[in-house]
Amino acid sequence: MKKIISIILTAILAIILTVNPVSAEGIEIGSYFQIGSYNGAPILWRYMADEYNGKLIVSDKAICFKTFAAGDNRHLSSRWGSDFWEESTIRKWLNSKAGAGEIEWPNGNTPSAEGVQFSGWDQDVKYPYADEAGFLNENNFSVQELSIMKTISQWQMLSENRIELAENGETRPYLFQYTFGSDREPQTVHTNEVSEFKDAFRGAMYRVSDTIFLLNELQIYDIWNNFGEIRARRTNESILTEENNNEYCWYWLITPALARAQYDLARYNGVTSIKGNGEYRGVATHPNELGVRPAFYLNEANLIIKSGSGTEEDPYIVDGAGQNGVAVFSNGEELSMDQKPVEENERLLVPARAVFESLGAEVEWDEEKEVVTATDGETEIVMQIDNAVMEKSKKGEEEEISLEAAPRIIGERTMVPLRAVSEAFSAKVDYIEELNRVVIDKQPAPSPDPNWCPPWYKRMFGCSK
Repeated sequence: MKKIISIILTAILAIILTVNPVSAEGIEIGSYFQIGSYNGAPILWRYMADEYNGKLIVSDKAICFKTFAAGDNRHLSSRWGSDFWEESTIRKWLNSKAGAGEIEWPNGNTPSAEGVQFSGWDQDVKYPYADEAGFLNENNFSVQELSIMKTISQWQMLSENRIELAENGETRPYLFQYTFGSDREPQTVHTNEVSEFKDAFRGAMYRVSDTIFLLNELQIYDIWNNFGEIRARRTNESILTEENNNEYCWYWLITPALARAQYDLARYNGVTSIKGNGEYRGVATHPNELGVRPAFYLNEANLIIKSGSGTEEDPYIVDGAGQNGVAVFSNGEELSMDQKPVEENERLLVPARAVFESLGAEVEWDEEKEVVTATDGETEIVMQIDNAVMEKSKKGEEEEISLEAAPRIIGERTMVPLRAVSEAFSAKVDYIEELNRVVIDKQPAPSPDPNWCPPWYKRMFGCSK
């Protein structure tokens, strides 16, 4: 009997010890995680920085080599592929759960050998991925592992031909490199340095929603600030190219690479990157196959640490709580709701109080009139159950807005159509159908120091300190 009791107690103790008592709040910058796999090899990630969307988790190494955006050999103007992250094939691959050969590629441009190589060039394409399963496919990540990855909205720089999409009031694109001088004065080229990214990273931006993404300059700056290192090693499993046959490899960033020529902007279909030696460079999107270093923001509320100490040799082995129905992420945090969003007639209804309060609004409910009122101090909106017209008042101006669906009471909660959220408080709203997630964002764009003006920048734009 004692032997049986001892066996039972040992089993119970083993179960208890499978969960590490470290909480998400106790995790330190620099900690390592093992989450998911790629091509059968576990992926090692590292907690690199704290940002407005939370804990930034980055692949410790470049897990593979791929082209940024496939070109279209049918049209000369698009052979180089897009420098627009939202249309890139690498973004689509990183955020897709689809099986092999089932991904719907942006603009129909597939990253096959034909889609990657430049027409007329004798180019050896080593890493086409048109027939590869999406990075988030179940072969790489479990449902539980996906639930510890936030789906977030973040600010993305725009190239010169996308300025009209700007949401931050800027009308000039980010320039990674500047050329100035003349025939009488020796030309000088200044390429932004990592130490300058915090303030040099300025220009027209808009917001795009992702679960997995490549790094931008502000994130690289934070990593450099925390570790003094931005180089990336390759994984042992990644195939080497002749150009990447060394310890540190060249990897993609996410920003359109535009350089100011002597007299005008140079139109250049490229994006920024970090070379193996840590140099910052612009690279053509289409004919180059560079390292892919994916990143995501940690959903701490779902994180379960099963074992490990967080070192490179003994990384945290983690799992997630899973996802129940539609998940809503507002301003970088997953909302906890006792009533989940409901889809009716192809329209998504979300709980009014939880969503509006996450955007900083106060919510009142008039039970007798069945009217919900929300105000953030500047804007007030009024909606009535079963009435598809929303009243909006801002700075003394009133308007009536027709909604796609009327608010309803479901499970004792007032539910409003998702569009009402964006219409009410000018929030960015996306529904990611493949992951069954809603992203709501009203966070301001990055604001560099307005007094920042080194001599080379002053020479270009006439600013003054």
